[in-house]
Amino acid sequence: MTTALNRLLAAPLAGLLAAGLLGAAGGAPATGHTGDDRHDASEHARTWAKDQVLRKGCRDYSYRYRVNPPTDQAWGLETFLVAPGGRKLASGALSDNADRKKGRDTFTVCRTSTRPGKFRIRAKLTYYDGFTAHDGWADTTRFRLRRR
Repeated sequence: MTTALNRLLAAPLAGLLAAGLLGAAGGAPATGHTGDDRHDASEHARTWAKDQVLRKGCRDYSYRYRVNPPTDQAWGLETFLVAPGGRKLASGALSDNADRKKGRDTFTVCRTSTRPGKFRIRAKLTYYDGFTAHDGWADTTRFRLRRR
């Protein structure tokens, strides 16, 4: 599926997941996520990217991801591109119903909106165990976008 379609489907999916409409069927009420169970998701999610050249205009810069949630239920991976200096530059979303557990995605970056340097990818994994949501952050990926 294309990245644009993935992003288009990600928002409604997130709403369904938050409402507890996906997952195990049954009459039990959905358990709300309190945010108290944040954990290290580095064993369940990973991103990585090679150093690349920051080109003129707006271009796609690829990165790879792998998700291995501890349950077979719904999952989502939110990715955030952080520019040199700490400014959030772009974001993306991957989900179990639209994306494979391992693959490649891209961030679109315009050279006029940033500068060459060290970039970071932050990734937040959310998965479900029954009606209970769990989320956590994967290890940060670091790579360079350099001048030609």
